Amino acid sequence: MQTTDLPQIMHIEKQIYPNPWPIKLMQDCMNEGYQCIKGNFKDQADEVVCYALMMIGYRESNLLNISVNPKFQRQSIATQLMEQLLLISRINHAQQIWLEVRESNQAAIKLYEKFNFIKVGLRKNYYKYTNSEGKNIAEHAILMSRPVQLPTADQ
Repeated sequence: MQTTDLPQIMHIEKQIYPNPWPIKLMQDCMNEGYQCIKGNFKDQADEVVCYALMMIGYRESNLLNISVNPKFQRQSIATQLMEQLLLISRINHAQQIWLEVRESNQAAIKLYEKFNFIKVGLRKNYYKYTNSEGKNIAEHAILMSRPVQLPTADQ
């Protein structure tokens, strides 16, 4: 991900999230050396298809944001991106990966469960925003986690 990608990324953020990240927060993640990756198709190299931001800490990863451009959803892109993020976590010797997800985001929860994430907690009123009708919303976040390397059948 590069600074020049941020206008497209912000456009995607505003399309898919009721509380999009501020551009400064994304820039700060890039400046701090977080894993900030984007994906595109070879024949459409100038269009951002997906992106993710992940913080690597001591023996753990924290998935901060994973998004797919609405034009390209339902094509297994999020699945491929999750596989890449798990690989990056293994390369960086993380043993556990964590994330928070809006409790109403059933598509994301389903993706995470497909990757063996389990619900380990609830952050009450974690997401606060104003919806398109001007109503203030406070939504819980589900805390999910999984080992980066899952045990195999012979372990």
